[in-house]
Amino acid sequence: MSPKHLIVNADDFGLCREISMGILKARERGIVSAVSVVSVGSYFKMGWAALKRSGVDVGIHLTFVGREKALTGPIRGLTDANGLFLKDKMHVIPRIILKAYDRKALEKELYTQAHCLADAGFTITHINSHQHLHLLPGMTQIVVGIAKHFNIPWVRIPQSNIWDVKGFGLNILSHRLRRILARSGLCLTDRCMGFNYSGHINQTILIQLLNEVKPGITELIMHPGLDASHLYDWGFNWQEELNALTSNTILQHIEKLGIQLTNYSGIT
Repeated sequence: MSPKHLIVNADDFGLCREISMGILKARERGIVSAVSVVSVGSYFKMGWAALKRSGVDVGIHLTFVGREKALTGPIRGLTDANGLFLKDKMHVIPRIILKAYDRKALEKELYTQAHCLADAGFTITHINSHQHLHLLPGMTQIVVGIAKHFNIPWVRIPQSNIWDVKGFGLNILSHRLRRILARSGLCLTDRCMGFNYSGHINQTILIQLLNEVKPGITELIMHPGLDASHLYDWGFNWQEELNALTSNTILQHIEKLGIQLTNYSGIT
């Protein structure tokens, strides 16, 4: 039987100081082994020195939603006149599906976001996106192109274990992308956990998720941080996720289950 490899990936580094500092704590004092970076975030440039010192695997968290400002200027259909991305994915998804946006401008923007990481001296080990929008039809070619251009080996394929409307839609899109990427030469984990509990993983839920880790390579999506509720109305409990990730109880449980913590560069 193959070993149980687990990559603990913290999303949203660079969005703001609170989230970024919390992620660094989860890396230094806890089990985070990979970080997904929002290079359009307000804290990206201020935080990259500390991120480099941490030695954590760094990936690009492609962002075209959430009121962050596009690096390349306004994008028809996806930003306002000031270049701020639309706040909610429910406004973005129909525009992507109906092709009611400037695809070339978005492609330029997403390449630029990856360039920011590369130009800062980071080796990009993985690629995913804010609110998993890279799963949408029309995004696959862009994601594969960015991955190959920057020699990024790993692409996230999130999964849901709850078959409600949201979970069903995610799994259909994930299955489609997995099938396409399987022919691209890019690397995919065997499974990806945490989608159903985004921003709400406490110690009890984390133990439950760890119990479900199977042989092979699993990515666990986490959102640790210091409290950022004054900046974002997502209802996330960043501090609770940070507490869980830095708990000695969790580390002991990982050892008990025989799970091997790893990162993308360690299994490439």
